Amino acid sequence: MTLELEPRRTAVLPLDLQNDIVAGTANVEPVLENASSVLAAARARKVPVVYVTVSFAEGYVDAPVKTHPLFQMVSENRSVLAGESGAEIHPSVTPKQGELVLNKTCVDPFVTTRLAQHLQILDVNTIVIMGLWTNFVVEATARTAADRGYRVIVVRDACGSNSDENHEFSMTNLMPVFATVIDAAEACQALGG
Repeated sequence: MTLELEPRRTAVLPLDLQNDIVAGTANVEPVLENASSVLAAARARKVPVVYVTVSFAEGYVDAPVKTHPLFQMVSENRSVLAGESGAEIHPSVTPKQGELVLNKTCVDPFVTTRLAQHLQILDVNTIVIMGLWTNFVVEATARTAADRGYRVIVVRDACGSNSDENHEFSMTNLMPVFATVIDAAEACQALGG
């Protein structure tokens, strides 16, 4: 069955496609290539693209380092520090002029950004998710979006994680419970690219 999307009611969300996170992702080159192709298809149909990044102020004063082991590690490694090259979006998937970039200071972008408000302004009912890491931000975003009533599409081969095993476990065992999982070629076709 062919997936159908209504471009004016759909938004594409590239998540955490930043240099530091790219550097820690297994087999990332095909992921970036697939994400780039989905972005091109979305832009060709004028489907809104809303980037989400994660970065922190110097000293990680805005990160939950005392209570969250992941962010303790981020702080210790001085990863995704605002204003540093590691926090920049990878050049292969850089935003175009007019595309919104929302920054978060946690895993789930619905928590510390205006993402929910912006999706409401766009009047979308479907979101296409891709990014890094599958078992962190991609999964958290898909779960929250599904709970909020969005139709959630996850682009399997435009997502990656810190290990192939983590990516595959999430895509095979968890994502299909609350999202439609497709590949980049299917996403491009559904977006009319």
